[in-house]
Amino acid sequence: MRFFQIFLENPVPIITVGTIVGAFYGLAFLIRRNLATLVALGVVVLVTLGFALLEKLVVTDREQLEMAVANLMVSIEQNDLPAVQALIEPSAEAVRSDAEALMPEVDISDTGATSLVVEIDDSSEPLRAESQFLGRLDGVHKRSGQRLFYFDQVVIQWVKRDGQWLVKSYQAMLKGREINSLKSIRANRPSLLD
Repeated sequence: MRFFQIFLENPVPIITVGTIVGAFYGLAFLIRRNLATLVALGVVVLVTLGFALLEKLVVTDREQLEMAVANLMVSIEQNDLPAVQALIEPSAEAVRSDAEALMPEVDISDTGATSLVVEIDDSSEPLRAESQFLGRLDGVHKRSGQRLFYFDQVVIQWVKRDGQWLVKSYQAMLKGREINSLKSIRANRPSLLD
C-alpha cells in the first residue's frame, strides 16, 4: 500500500518513470521509424498523463492532514475562534478550553508550519495520526501590548471523524521541552510544564 501512496501523493515519480520510459520509446522510434514504437510512445505519454491526473484527483489521508494543519494555521492567523473550534475533536475539552482562553489574549498577525512530518496509524479505528512541525506564531499580547513570537516544535494528535481530521491534543515545545501554552501567554513568557 505504501508503494502506491508514493505515486498518489507526489507527481514526481510518475513524471520521472514516464519520462524515462518515454525517452526509451522515443529513441527506439528514432532508430526504427515504425508504427509500433510510435504507438508505444503515445501509450506511454497517455498513461503518464493519466496517472498524473489520477494523482491530482485522489486526496490521500496524509494530504488531507497536511491541509488540516494549513487550515488550522490560517484560522489561527485570522483570529477566527469558531473556525479553530470546528477543527477540534468534540471530546478534546482541554484543547477547546485552551483555544477559548488563549485566542482572546493575543492578536495573531502571522502563522506558519514548516518541516511537517505526518505519521498515520492505519491500524486504529477511527484513524489516528500525529503531525510534527516547526510552528510559527507572531502577534501582540492584547493586555500588555508586547510582541509575542513563537518558533519551535509543535506536536498535534489528530483523529479522523466523518471524513475530517480533528485535533485531539497538542504539545507546544520550547527547546525540546513541553511548555504550558496558557501560562506562557498569560505571563507573556515561556512557561515550562512541571
